[in-house]
Formats: sequence, structure tokens, C-alpha cells
Amino acid sequence: MTVEYIRYRISDPERRAAFEKVYAAAAEQLDAAPQCLGYDLAHGVEEPDRYILRIVWTSVEDHLQGFRGGPHFGPFLDRVRPYIEDIEEMRHYAGTAVSSERRAATLYEAVGGTPALRRLSDTFYEAVLADPVLAPVFAHFTPEHREHVAVWLAEVFGGPAGFTAGLGGHQGLLRSHLGLAITDRQRSRWLELMSRAVDKELPPDPALRRRVMEYFDWGTRIAQDVSRQSPGTDLGDPGPTPRWGWGEGDAKGGEGESRPPQ
Repeated sequence: MTVEYIRYRISDPERRAAFEKVYAAAAEQLDAAPQCLGYDLAHGVEEPDRYILRIVWTSVEDHLQGFRGGPHFGPFLDRVRPYIEDIEEMRHYAGTAVSSERRAATLYEAVGGTPALRRLSDTFYEAVLADPVLAPVFAHFTPEHREHVAVWLAEVFGGPAGFTAGLGGHQGLLRSHLGLAITDRQRSRWLELMSRAVDKELPPDPALRRRVMEYFDWGTRIAQDVSRQSPGTDLGDPGPTPRWGWGEGDAKGGEGESRPPQ
């Protein structure tokens, strides 16, 4: 996760009013982009001609290559182009451990437990099965798949270890992705639909949303990698089911080494 700060200075009061309206419209493209985890625009109190736009991206690379190379950047840029000359700073920042936020102990608790994850899975797969880009990936989809994904996410986010106990664990989950040959377009669309489902079904907490979407971004990268291998490939020992919490790099078993599902 990375945070981009764009600082503007707009002296003309009429241009300032127009600027806020323009960004309200341009933000529709940020909402639709899977690389964007959140944003806000603030203006100065002591100096009302100053604005700061804060955008949270899944990574610097996803911003510069994914968003700027995707379908949402063009319309976004067309809206804000008249204000490029007013930019004083545009940089990416990484967070630190210093924070006053008080959170639930686990993401599982924060999202609302298994019932919320079931709603998330239901909403997501309803959209997936109707989507022409993703439907071919799920040609053998069964109703049980929705429940299995909710059980998987519950375990990953710090809840009951039901997937490991009764549904084949990490190894079985990974093997189900062999041979799917997931494309970059399909992965991007998967994230876009999941982002919408998260907004609809999970609590409106920016920090929670950021960490959940960071997991899905990380997970789909590994799922895509596994999908390029042929059925029957020996995956070796992938380690235990990863656990994903509030901190960077805290997936027990090795974030970036364990292999989560699609």
C-alpha cells in the first residue's frame, strides 16, 4: 500500500469552487479503479487557496502501470487537466507504525465475522457469474464454492480454521487453480468486482478496506501464478494457510510465500 499526496494552490475563488466540482466528478474513475483503495480532498483553513488530495493505492507500480495504463486514467485526466498547472507537489508516501487508530484484534472481527464474509462471497460471485470476462474461469462453479470461499477468508482474516480442518487446507485450495491460465485482464476485473462487493458488504472503514483489498491484490497475484501451471503439477509444500492482519508483512507462514486462492 502507498499513499499519494497531490498539493494544489488555487488563488481564484471561482476556480476553487469549480475545482471541487471537477474532482467530485473525476472521483468516479477512482471509485471504479481496483488499484485505488480510497481518497479524500481537503482544503486549507488558514490558507483556503491550498488543497491536498490524498489517494491510497495498492502499490506505486499499480498506480503508475495499472491505473495509468488502464481504462480509468484517461477520463480521470480529462477532468482534472485544467488544474495540472496548479500542482505544487505530487509524491508517494509509505505508512509507518505510528498511528492512533484503535481496531478490532483481527480482520475477521472487524469485517463482522463469517456472516459478513458469506454476504461478501454471495455478492461477489453473483457479479462474477454474470461477467463475460470472468464467467469462463468459473465454468465449473458450484454453489458450495461461495461457502468455501467465505470459510477460507474467515481463516485467513484470523477467524476459525475451518478450511484447514475440513476443506483440504492450503494445498487443496491451490490445486484447484492449476490450469486456469488467468489473464491480466481477468485478474484486474476480479479485483474490480471484489472492490465493489467490499464497498457494499463490509463496514465503511478505510483502514479495513485497505487491508482487505491488499490481501486480495496479493492473493490474486499468486493465484494467477499458480494458474499458469498445468493440472497435476507438484506444488510442493505451500505451507499453512496464510493469516492476514492489520500490519504490513504479517501473513503467518510468509506473506509473499504462501499461496492464497483466487
